[in-house]
Amino acid sequence: MTKAKSLFTDSSSPKRADLFSIPGVMRASDLKPAPSSGTSAGEWKEFVLSAFRTRLSAEKIKAEPYQTEYAAKELYQSLLKKTPLDREWAVLFRLFASFYSFSALADGLEEADLAPEVAERAAYDVLFYFADEAYDAAKMTGTALPFAFESYIEQLREDAGRLLSFPFEQFPAARLDMYRLLWESLFIKTEWRTAELEWIVPTPGSNAVQHAAFLHQLYLLGDMDQFVTSAASAPGDTFPYFLHWLQSAKRSGRFTAVLRGAVSLARDGLLTIENEYSRRLLVRQVIRLVEEDEVIELAPLLVKELYTCLLPFSYVSLSYFLIGRGDYAEWVDLQILVEADITDLDRAGLKSVIKEEPELALPLLHHGIAAFIAQKNRASYKKAVRFIKRMRTIYKKLKQTDEFDRWLEWTLGETRRLRAFQEECRKGGLLDD
Repeated sequence: MTKAKSLFTDSSSPKRADLFSIPGVMRASDLKPAPSSGTSAGEWKEFVLSAFRTRLSAEKIKAEPYQTEYAAKELYQSLLKKTPLDREWAVLFRLFASFYSFSALADGLEEADLAPEVAERAAYDVLFYFADEAYDAAKMTGTALPFAFESYIEQLREDAGRLLSFPFEQFPAARLDMYRLLWESLFIKTEWRTAELEWIVPTPGSNAVQHAAFLHQLYLLGDMDQFVTSAASAPGDTFPYFLHWLQSAKRSGRFTAVLRGAVSLARDGLLTIENEYSRRLLVRQVIRLVEEDEVIELAPLLVKELYTCLLPFSYVSLSYFLIGRGDYAEWVDLQILVEADITDLDRAGLKSVIKEEPELALPLLHHGIAAFIAQKNRASYKKAVRFIKRMRTIYKKLKQTDEFDRWLEWTLGETRRLRAFQEECRKGGLLDD
């Protein structure tokens, strides 16, 4: 007997049956006959969908949700082994396999009706994996499509619209990602995009994903005036989807319009995100796309307005933006608004304000000193005395020592019961003047 013999001598072995019960592991007979360049678009589509119906049904997803990612990727790789030999057809088949794997899995997840947090853990990553696979294949397919591909591309274009029309609640971002990537890289004819735009005009009941799809078609067609107008009337939860356009439009003539659209939704958009960590993460991603010098120079007022809408999460960026542009009065107002600790501000702009426009620093110093005294501990009293002495220097520079003296006398009178503070004032030489 040869050493290369099968580990299973009997195909009906229980162990062999157990192996094929693992989600994603398939017998050759489980797949329909391998597709070829002569197989129709509908047959290619059914080849993928039937594989998922057979091996990764909604019932199996519901029974073992955390096996979903592994099973879906294994099944997808099994499908790719059936790729036609011709290179051009192979790339097209990869596009079909990834798109309809995404579609079949999304349908299965909807039918399985998992709890949102379970569904997120089970399939979030693999859905975006399929979207990336489809995008890579679409780019490889190229813009000059052979005539023989027309029916296949038309099939994909028809079914891409279903990504928006499902009565879905889960994975809207993944569905929109797949939709946008295909329309950017594959469905590039102007007449296609114009027809799609007319087909998906939002109605009063449209959700954020449908609004975002409409905005995307406007963006691709270059109708940026209508883009801005439509963005302003979109629901607030459309705002996170602007990350895609901000990235895509960088260093192009469309960026200012995209930024203006983002500003119109930013404040309400943040409020639609329940998790504070997610808010911070989104703001960090947005700021990373707009904080470059060339962007700030291109549309400084829009950048400032965006940062203002994203407060308090954009505080640091807005603070440095205002100092960098010499907007000292607004910088002071911002620090008072967020009740910033003035000990942290020396290296973040306070020294610049005192040097350039010292009178503007006085309200901030008064506010900060009062906050220190209100903390009622010796360490804070020491900080208060240090900044009182700096404030005294500013009043002297402005030739307003009488005003400082009146304020100090009033402050000492109001704090006469705070012996520790009085002692620190004496140590600092404030009572000897």
